[in-house]
Amino acid sequence: MKKRSAILLSLILVSTLIMVTLLQSPGTSLQMIYRACGLFAYLFIFLAILSSEYMRQMKNVFGKGFIAIHHILARIGILLMLIHPIVFAMEKRSMSVFVPVFHPLTDFLELAGRPALYLIIIAVFAAFYRKKITDKWKKIHYLIYPAFLLTFVHAWLIGTDLNSGSMQFLWIVMAVSVAGIFIHKRVALYRKSKYKKHIR
Repeated sequence: MKKRSAILLSLILVSTLIMVTLLQSPGTSLQMIYRACGLFAYLFIFLAILSSEYMRQMKNVFGKGFIAIHHILARIGILLMLIHPIVFAMEKRSMSVFVPVFHPLTDFLELAGRPALYLIIIAVFAAFYRKKITDKWKKIHYLIYPAFLLTFVHAWLIGTDLNSGSMQFLWIVMAVSVAGIFIHKRVALYRKSKYKKHIR
């Protein structure tokens, strides 16, 4: 119960920080919507990735299985991530916001959210059809990690709301955590495959 309360309190505090940051730089209705969706999409995708690292703990704390919690967080994150460019496109009155830019490097990095969106969609479809592609779906699903880091780069370089030290610190902590989770999973997978080869 204490752990659940601590987790929920942390989530409330982070959400409050994001909302306060948003309100400090008011804009048009569309701007506020796509900025909020972008920030909270980053948060919920992070939480979905984090939940995949602590499967047993999620069940012990919330009384639900990992898949249920993971899916709820992922669905919210993906929905917000889709709304973000749609509303931005409405404001700009252009569909070009959905087209990835690969050159020059500066433009690619600033607009890294575009390829990140498609990588996440591919990763989600792989999980959705995991029963049909049983051998490869996990490898494809790993695209979520580079996609998240691309999203971080995009937000860091041109994000309107990452000017404060507290937001920058929060975003860096989440990015480093995701990188750490990815490395941990890859190392664990390598050790598992090495062990299987050893016992044959």
